[in-house]
Amino acid sequence: MGKQYNKVLKRRRRAAYMTKRKLALRELVKNSPKAKTTKSKVAKPKVARKTVAAKKEKVVEPEPEVVAEKANPTDVLGPETTEPPVNESKTAETKEKKPEKSPEN
Repeated sequence: MGKQYNKVLKRRRRAAYMTKRKLALRELVKNSPKAKTTKSKVAKPKVARKTVAAKKEKVVEPEPEVVAEKANPTDVLGPETTEPPVNESKTAETKEKKPEKSPEN
């Protein structure tokens, strides 16, 4: 119990010392000649400010940005056709194969 109890004693001594010190400082302040005379601060002259109403804010309307025209489906996909799409690669292959299959005697 030695160390812990020593800490308690130190705290008590420190608290008593601080209270005595505060009281001594208060007595010094009360008895000092400076405390009896009050200091008067020199007031700085205030600067007059300009009124804000004198300025007019400019209202600027934002210009609309130039945007490209929207693409039509015919521009992207091409003209619409009613015929079914013919695969040209298959028809070209079949025409080439027919002469090759000629009967050999």
